[in-house]
Amino acid sequence: MANTAYLNSIIKDLTDVLWEEHGTGAKYRTTLVGVEYFVDKYADKLTKDDIGCTVTAVIDILKKEELISDATFEQEDFVLKVKFKSCVHLETEKQLLDSNIKIINCPCANIVMHFIDNLIGKYSELVNVDIDQDECTATICMMKSD
Repeated sequence: MANTAYLNSIIKDLTDVLWEEHGTGAKYRTTLVGVEYFVDKYADKLTKDDIGCTVTAVIDILKKEELISDATFEQEDFVLKVKFKSCVHLETEKQLLDSNIKIINCPCANIVMHFIDNLIGKYSELVNVDIDQDECTATICMMKSD
């Protein structure tokens, strides 16, 4: 069994180093973190006919892969908020905040953004990640499609 406390501390340390080196630009360099696994395993099966169906498909796969226990989302115009429950990355995010390091990356949000981007043909941006006990809410700005 993996020592998850150790793995979380490694991820926190790597994020800290990346932030120190690149500052705000680090956020734009990490949008593919965690995506390759899902692209390789699920290919285009997660890009659906609309944003809601795409997000639902990604959430279902994240649950199947046991990365989250559940998730909900709401969309208002081009802002998408996804609330991930019991995410495996939550401890790392808490460590970052405890060390006064800004959360610049959310692998689960990256997966959502990647498949939305496939659908709309434009790039999304992770705006913010808020933590509340065993949940994190990723706010994503989707670029308006023509």
